[in-house]
Amino acid sequence: MILRASRLPAAALIGAAVLTLTACDGSSPEKQAAAAPAGEAKEQPAASPTPETAAPAAAPPAATPAAGAPDLAAYVGKYPFDKVDSVAFDDHPLVKAGIATTVKDARIRKAIIDTPGPAAPIELIDGKVASWACQQHKCGEHQWMVLVDPKTGATDVCYMNDPEMVDDARWFLANGKEEKRDGDCAAKKG
Repeated sequence: MILRASRLPAAALIGAAVLTLTACDGSSPEKQAAAAPAGEAKEQPAASPTPETAAPAAAPPAATPAAGAPDLAAYVGKYPFDKVDSVAFDDHPLVKAGIATTVKDARIRKAIIDTPGPAAPIELIDGKVASWACQQHKCGEHQWMVLVDPKTGATDVCYMNDPEMVDDARWFLANGKEEKRDGDCAAKKG
């Protein structure tokens, strides 16, 4: 895969993501298997309100740790498609429940779950287990990050898919709110 530096915002990708993007063609069998639909019912895309018109929603109930599922902290340093006790991060019950609870837009939920592409190693950010990934050949404009509190399952999701506004991301927060924030979804170190 060839990336042109001019397509990526400055400091957009954490060091590991840059290495992943240059070394990964995004077509690993594990990632393709993780990205395959899991037999979920097909939902019709819904129009989502803009942050300015959306009424603040009540905080959704926090997910509880799944019995028998691996501790999310065990994924730190691994890729989202790597398995711990036969379960990939993307397939972990807390991660799936967190995304389903937090991201109300079915189209965005489907893109996060089903779009194959490069990913960075999972890391711990402010006590949350964070997974970053992007669409192959469009990482600068189509990327997402899922941050899950391993104790409560509370999940925040950053999603960006706008080729003309590469420095503007949508954040779906565990408290039920949605925000637009400057920057992309890659974690910033420093």
